[in-house]
Amino acid sequence: MGNVTVDPLALAMPVLRPEIAEILDFASGEFLDAAAYIAAKRYDRLVAERVDIREGLDNNPRFGCALCATPVYLVASGKKRFFFRHRREDGSCPSVTRSGLSRADIQALKYDGQRESLAHLRIKERIVRSLTCDLSNSEIVSERQWRSARDPASRRQPDVQAMTVFGRVAFEAQLSTTFLDVVAGRRAFYRDEGALLVWIMAGFDPDYRRMTTDDLLFSNNSNILVVDEETTARSEETGTFHVRVHYRVPELSKGLLVDHWKSTIFPFRDLKVDRQKQTAWAFDYQGQSEELLQVEREASSRADDSLRERLLAFWKSRNQQTPDPVSREAVWQGLMRDISARGVTPPTNDRYDRAITGLINGILSAKEGFPIGWDFKHLVEVAHRVCDGYPEHVLTMGYAIRVYGRETLISAQDKSGKWAKRARSIRKLILEGDQRYLPDEDTLSFLKFVFPEVGSKVEAFLTSDHAKSRL
Repeated sequence: MGNVTVDPLALAMPVLRPEIAEILDFASGEFLDAAAYIAAKRYDRLVAERVDIREGLDNNPRFGCALCATPVYLVASGKKRFFFRHRREDGSCPSVTRSGLSRADIQALKYDGQRESLAHLRIKERIVRSLTCDLSNSEIVSERQWRSARDPASRRQPDVQAMTVFGRVAFEAQLSTTFLDVVAGRRAFYRDEGALLVWIMAGFDPDYRRMTTDDLLFSNNSNILVVDEETTARSEETGTFHVRVHYRVPELSKGLLVDHWKSTIFPFRDLKVDRQKQTAWAFDYQGQSEELLQVEREASSRADDSLRERLLAFWKSRNQQTPDPVSREAVWQGLMRDISARGVTPPTNDRYDRAITGLINGILSAKEGFPIGWDFKHLVEVAHRVCDGYPEHVLTMGYAIRVYGRETLISAQDKSGKWAKRARSIRKLILEGDQRYLPDEDTLSFLKFVFPEVGSKVEAFLTSDHAKSRL
């Protein structure tokens, strides 16, 4: 089976039948559907997250198996579908996530050590040459043991280490698959040492990426560092250590984030580094993509606000008692097309849907503090009208009165106490599940767009049993 390369912006895919179907979030205590958790994440973000999850497994596990509470971490199949695996398995949990092959067996099956060692020697030699010609680097050694300053029993042996403009740096040459726990363990070790771990590859093809390459790529702000013969020659010619950086560049297309790959030869000393995150990068993919998305969110929000204003201005100005002329109908239809283009379900009627009429009249009246759409004098009369003619919108009207702070006004206008008595009665019926007063789900999309502050309350009621207790 060949390598599977996944679009970084695509949603991650879970395996079809995971052994661990549910996971426990140790921080919140919530149980989460494992497949749904995976499928809700973008591929690049899940891969970066899986490195962090694996790194915290020893001292600060994030998730556990829902059945046995054993800490779990994310694993990718050969087709880059994800699932959760126990940190340890002793047969006590019915979910079995490990094969019978040992780690050594897997290594023996997948790699030819002799062939890799020659390539490994070549890239280490290039790193040393590149470092040596730059006088800002010192103490350059290869394959020397690095003992922990905190714990002498803890040690690593990086391919190359040196003192650089970033302080002490460990360089690891990556040629084939390295187990994720090795990657996580090395990151933690050098972070504790106050040093920086930099992964160097011999080459990179964005259209052919192994899982380990993705682990390094997406946990390093979507930058891959390469030292090849060309970069080594550039380093020797200039007396400055250079690396080739492959990175993703985001852009917006029709409101959606897309990206393309670029590469450049870049001075190592000009990289941006973060010792806490153990990253070294030339192009800030995360920052740039977030900035683009924020610009798009702001533009979209302004467009939505403008559309809402146009719709409500139309509604307030229309003739509520007699049919509008054809020209006004055309304006309404245009508004409905614009709303539909925003992914919002418009009213079902070609003209003014009966339910929408009651909905907008009721909420607008609560928002403005006086009757709109009906020939009444007081807001309390609007509340009664909604109860009489549009029971499916009574809950929405109640939320609107609260959201827009009209309780005092309604109470002052309810001199007979009829509304207060009616409100208590309807509230009791709603809590008992009276079908007449259940919110109209068909208008929810329209409501959430036109009156988001009220629509969010109604949606909470429809999706959460706990919301009923807040009525």
